[in-house]
Amino acid sequence: VLAAPPLAAQSAEVVALVGGAVIDGTGAAPLVDGVVVVDGDRIVCAGSRDACAVPDDAEVVDVSGRYVTPGLVDAHVHFSQTGWLDGRPDGLTAEEYPYDETAEALEAEPERWAQSYLCSGITAVFDVGGHPWTTRLPARFEDDPTAVHVRAAGPLITHARVPALQVDDEVYTFLPMGSADEARESARRVAEMGAGAVKVWYLGVGPERAPAMDAALAAVGEEARAAGLDLIVHATGLREAKAALRAGAFLLVHSVEDQFVDDEFLEMLVAGETIYAPTLTVGANWSRAISSVVLDRAAGIDDPNGCVDADTREKVAATTMLRDDMNSRLLDDAEYVYRRMRAAGRSEAIMAENLRRVHEAGGVIATATDAGNPMTLHGPSIYAELEAMQAAGLTPSEVITLSTLNGARAMRREADFGTLAGGKIADLLVLGQDPTQDVRAFRTVEHVMRAGELHSMAELAAAAGRR
Repeated sequence: VLAAPPLAAQSAEVVALVGGAVIDGTGAAPLVDGVVVVDGDRIVCAGSRDACAVPDDAEVVDVSGRYVTPGLVDAHVHFSQTGWLDGRPDGLTAEEYPYDETAEALEAEPERWAQSYLCSGITAVFDVGGHPWTTRLPARFEDDPTAVHVRAAGPLITHARVPALQVDDEVYTFLPMGSADEARESARRVAEMGAGAVKVWYLGVGPERAPAMDAALAAVGEEARAAGLDLIVHATGLREAKAALRAGAFLLVHSVEDQFVDDEFLEMLVAGETIYAPTLTVGANWSRAISSVVLDRAAGIDDPNGCVDADTREKVAATTMLRDDMNSRLLDDAEYVYRRMRAAGRSEAIMAENLRRVHEAGGVIATATDAGNPMTLHGPSIYAELEAMQAAGLTPSEVITLSTLNGARAMRREADFGTLAGGKIADLLVLGQDPTQDVRAFRTVEHVMRAGELHSMAELAAAAGRR
């Protein structure tokens, strides 16, 4: 139990966390019996007792036996998705959850996702595609110590047609790129919305369309750079991912999953300093969601700290109602579930190997979940993603850096957060176990500090779970 109560720590101007092992996010070894001094919303010092003197007026919080890390960063989320099938009518459509009503509810209360993130130890997220209103979230949440930092890309640009996700002229997810000229116009529209990046949803196309679509992708990249914005790309096929790299992508928001990456890909990725966001678990989570409806058996929710809101928990449990209402031949096709799960297993093996190859080549990797997709729940889905990267062969310390410093790099915010250092925003976690031994320790988060305010898990779970 911490020596100082959370509310006392919150009310103090200067707070000193004393006695814990300080893990700064750079990959350096933990500093045993360390000190983190916070003044207002900034870290003054993070280091040894000798290096970091505790001011006389500080509120001292004894974290002996605990582990202090930077807050986690999820470099791929979607505030305009729910974590369940009602947020993705393009996957399975149900009359029970009219999408216009879902979209309206999402816009009305984005705080519920911000709170579930914070409750799970995540202090910053990159929303890499969604409704236009998501571009307003960075300003809305930046100075809120009960929310998270956000970078937002706004509507995605794509050559595909996804009418199920287009409610009307004000609520939509995609803009067109049927030609280079159309792609440029869409990129300009995204920039005018105040987006923090320009995202292309680049699916595989036939060989006859590939040259024109590659040119359209390159045109988006040119317009993005002209507006001072990064190009980020969904490209899960190797051919498409290479096209994204040639177009100057700053961030690949998924793994390459159709085949193993080759030397040409790795050389372009490393030379261009493009960040690679693996999203190892989202495909299997989609399969779990669909299977739960087909089998009429609710999927288990992996939420060790009670951060998932009540509404989401109820929807995940209501498989019978959803199955009865669902209008899809897939629900009567058990073979579909088998095929999907088999494909997911093959993709997982390829993604794990590609993660190793990117890492060994010196590529920059940032932890990313694709939260908001069915069963990739906002917040606690980060734990399975961390564990999947560790299982793929990365060390716990490497995974920590990917989930803190590199996430901040993906958000272009490494000057502000991502490591524990003087001058950084005071976003940090207090864990009960050592994450440098096993990243499952992030499940033992006991306190979260956001912008200098220290929150207990009981406080955060109460705020997140009651919605």
